Amino acid sequence: MSDYGRRIVVDLEFESAVRETSRLLREEGLKIIARIDVRDHFRRDLSHDFRRYLLIEAWSSKLAVDALRHNLEVGPILPITVAIYELADGETAVVAKEPLAPYASNAGWRQDLPELAAMADEEAERVARVLAALKQWSDRAPFIVPAA
Repeated sequence: MSDYGRRIVVDLEFESAVRETSRLLREEGLKIIARIDVRDHFRRDLSHDFRRYLLIEAWSSKLAVDALRHNLEVGPILPITVAIYELADGETAVVAKEPLAPYASNAGWRQDLPELAAMADEEAERVARVLAALKQWSDRAPFIVPAA
């Protein structure tokens, strides 16, 4: 785990990694609520070329409503954020930040809000399963995920 989240490198072409990551998130019951094409924004806003880089935000609606019932200020840290970007050698990096990440490792927070801590743990397990499944695809490479 890096300072930014869990990171893996997969031997999948960028678009295949994006499709497979999106599919796996949905299979885990997570809803994709935003897709940000960083490269496109840099081109339009700065006339700057950049590698393919996509941010996906996903969440569990159940976690969101339960967490907000406990504390209305947790909204900004509810989504799971996944960064997918191409590497120079044709591989793709996937970095995932889990929901409630700033608090998940804080013992005091876990003691004071055990319900939220349990929800954060459940979501962390979902993220771990997505990354493990992506890594399995990579172990079978070369593989191109068919378009949905």
